[in-house]
Amino acid sequence: MLTHHFFRRFFDSDTVQVEGETLTTVVRAISMVAAPGLITAFFLQNSYPRRSQWGAIEDHYFFVLLSFVVMGAVAIFEWEMLFPDRSDFLILTPLPLKPLAMLAAKAAALIAFLAVFLVSSNVFGTLILPAVSKGAFFRQLYAHASAVTLAGLFAALFFLALGGVLLCVLGAAWFRVVSPGVQMLSMAAIVLLMLQYLRYGDSMQAWFAEPLGIARWMPPLWFLGVYEHLLHGGAAPPFAREMARYAMDGTLASAAVVLLTYPMAWVRMRKMAIEGSSRRRRQPSQWWSWLIHRVVWRPGERAVFHFIGQTIARKNRYQVYLAMYCGSGLALAIACAVVFRTNGQHVQPALSQEGLHAVMPLLLFWVIAGLRAAFAFPMDLAAGWVFRVTGASVRECAAAGRRWVLICAWMVMCSILAMLRWAGWDLRHLLVQLVCGLCLCTLFTDGFFAFHEGVPFNQPRMPGTRSLPLMLTLYVGVLPPALFGFIHLEMHYERNPLDLVLLGLGVTALHLGLGRLQTGPEEVEEEMEGYEGEFQVLGLS
Repeated sequence: MLTHHFFRRFFDSDTVQVEGETLTTVVRAISMVAAPGLITAFFLQNSYPRRSQWGAIEDHYFFVLLSFVVMGAVAIFEWEMLFPDRSDFLILTPLPLKPLAMLAAKAAALIAFLAVFLVSSNVFGTLILPAVSKGAFFRQLYAHASAVTLAGLFAALFFLALGGVLLCVLGAAWFRVVSPGVQMLSMAAIVLLMLQYLRYGDSMQAWFAEPLGIARWMPPLWFLGVYEHLLHGGAAPPFAREMARYAMDGTLASAAVVLLTYPMAWVRMRKMAIEGSSRRRRQPSQWWSWLIHRVVWRPGERAVFHFIGQTIARKNRYQVYLAMYCGSGLALAIACAVVFRTNGQHVQPALSQEGLHAVMPLLLFWVIAGLRAAFAFPMDLAAGWVFRVTGASVRECAAAGRRWVLICAWMVMCSILAMLRWAGWDLRHLLVQLVCGLCLCTLFTDGFFAFHEGVPFNQPRMPGTRSLPLMLTLYVGVLPPALFGFIHLEMHYERNPLDLVLLGLGVTALHLGLGRLQTGPEEVEEEMEGYEGEFQVLGLS
């Protein structure tokens, strides 16, 4: 029963409010990680047996990388759930349960959880690719299964070890501060590996030129060495033996760190749970309160403004959503700004001036989109009656959310300007970036929140109302062309700075026009249909 409880907790959370949504989440997650291997394996059947040696190596690397990315992303998304959280300790500790039984049940649930995604992401590729490659089926089946299993296992163990080390080294307060940043950077690294394959997969031979350079610092390439060494034996490419040694050493080291730190992290998490229940709440600093009072004037809007910040700081699930979005945006920005050029037989990184123009729109888009996704996940709907008894209008609460997002976007914009200044950009180019950044902050905030009338984190979810084709159209069909168009606009404004006046006037007019369209009623009663948190019925009887 305890193992089943811990396993379900990986998929269940306080943001799941609809009965049966947990099972839907599990099915969707497994389908998403299984589809790429199935589609790619079938797509490659027309390339064999005429596929060249390095072309086949490129195909093998895709499946190794897929296993690594999937297991790494799963471990990052379930960062704190890899260990028992505060609710588990506070609820289960008073029960007559042995501590070792709880530890064994959590470890068994964790192994089962990781095994589900490891098998789902690799089962189709393991069976189909050896069949379509027209080679020694069972030999390639063994090599493929071993390489992708080790790659996924290393990714899961690495991030589990990283979380355990942070828990053992840092205190409770510092762990909560550092964790979102580590999650964001880890997600950025994983997405960068996938983007690196998509852009430079055809240059695999240059990556493994002797002596090995940057390739030895990319863990997925270690397990490609395992694949080639098991598949070809003594006839494998020269890099295979050395990279396979890195793979085995890295996997064993990660497993040793997990075995050492997991019990210690368990004790630390239990201590954090007990101490956190009696910890005093710190008062906000005076300068921060003074700044908020100057930026947000209306009391109801100011209250919701504080509610948003405290909710994100308190709930790890929202921090994970933001870390995933921000990490993806950071990876795309780095992929645009940094290019790899072949110098003879070696690959060297370099900055792309044209790619640096994409940093501002990419980061602003993903940060604002991440906040919009976080606001859409409900929390504690039964306590939503407090917003109705205070007399604050729904429109005022929604305005606080937009104001909060806009301030976050401005902070990101200032960080980007500082980075571009460090990269050597002059004041003229920075002025263009400043004006374009302000316009983008306004346009993206209006686009994602123009018709969002409600309290953030306090609207019931309606499964099935989101259209997957529409989301794919936005992120795949609309975003890339718009990005290229905006890069050319930035370069045009650098040559003709006076045209920035027309851009500012156009964005201002559009912003005011959207503001006029927001003339809905103060409270949308349809949103409260089926809502059980009305203040007239507190559910006490």
